[in-house]
Amino acid sequence: MRKSTPVFKDYIWGGTRLKSDYGKVTDLPRVAESWELTDGPVLIKLIDARESLSVQVHPDDEYARLRENGTGKTEMWVILECGPDAFVYLGFNREMTKGELRERAENGALTETLRVLPVRRGDIVFIPAGTIHAVGAGIVLAEVQQNSDLTYRVYDFDRPGADGKPRELHIERAVDVLRLGPSSPAAPGACVLGGGPDHQLERLTKNEYFTTDRLTLSGRYRQAAGQGSFLSVLCTEGDGTLGCGGETLNVTKGESVLVPAGSGEVSFFGIACFLLTTA
Repeated sequence: MRKSTPVFKDYIWGGTRLKSDYGKVTDLPRVAESWELTDGPVLIKLIDARESLSVQVHPDDEYARLRENGTGKTEMWVILECGPDAFVYLGFNREMTKGELRERAENGALTETLRVLPVRRGDIVFIPAGTIHAVGAGIVLAEVQQNSDLTYRVYDFDRPGADGKPRELHIERAVDVLRLGPSSPAAPGACVLGGGPDHQLERLTKNEYFTTDRLTLSGRYRQAAGQGSFLSVLCTEGDGTLGCGGETLNVTKGESVLVPAGSGEVSFFGIACFLLTTA
């Protein structure tokens, strides 16, 4: 097992909380995203949205393969930090037509038709490909997603990019792939897996692309690394120690560890919260 080396992204909407609160060390003035796991079929990020992200949608696998020579993007958010009035946009608040969508995207009236979903720390939001969405301002979250960066930007609040010009919109491609109705934030496969006096294990999702569990720990826990997939461990709170194959690693808030497939039993010790992801 090894600690992951993050890749930092400085986007115009990002803040500094990943540096100040999650231990990210970089000369960048802000860190919008810290890419914690970049290899393989799953991409895992920490995101600091000082400002709202653009309203956007991602294509599914079929469209991405035919039109972009790539893969689609289904994702899940775990809300780590947010204010009392925090929200995300998820889907529409009513049925839409493609004509109305085009018109509203072009005249700046799109957000009036989006579902406003209030969020609190610890909430899970599942975003299947084809679902219009945006992260609201003041939210820090962990994102687990298909390893694809295909994004169709539908509305960007009329703000300039780093070059002072409006960022490109992709309205026609978005219209091609959007689900034109309300969406649910519920994640497939979510359930409580079990617990005891020193741990609680929740399944946040099990879908065709990835499985993510949340381990809340106040003592010890053991889990076997499967033969068919790596185990990604992201510490979102506290600190602890991981042991595997005679090796130990100290892990603190904001750090990630990659355990290769077939590594055997992994032990966890400490007072911490971990996201455990397999493909």
